[in-house]
Amino acid sequence: MKSAIVRVALAALLITGCAGFERDCNSSCAQNLGSDWIIVQYRMDGSPINCWKLKGTAVSNEGHSDGIYWQDPQGHLVHVSGHYNRVQVSSNRWEEAAATIGVNESQCKNGVYKVTEHDAGK
Repeated sequence: MKSAIVRVALAALLITGCAGFERDCNSSCAQNLGSDWIIVQYRMDGSPINCWKLKGTAVSNEGHSDGIYWQDPQGHLVHVSGHYNRVQVSSNRWEEAAATIGVNESQCKNGVYKVTEHDAGK
């Protein structure tokens, strides 16, 4: 009986450890090697103002800051801080990823969030 309990506890520990390891590994790879991202910056009222769709880009946290930064394809170093969210896009599912942070992927245009008349009326 004790060995069965030990096996169950060990299995639970390994499963939990693997999930944490996978998350940490994905995060480290995305930061150092690049990944696909949607990053949204918000106004003080919570409405999106800036939005970036980044393909194969390494996004890093700024030290001693709430900001992040990345290098765009033209070589510019972009820094964002303040009210923002980001999501790592999995398996090219851009629309689904955007929805997780409350934006419409089709309105995310080169650093600007294009609000439509329909959205402005909400």
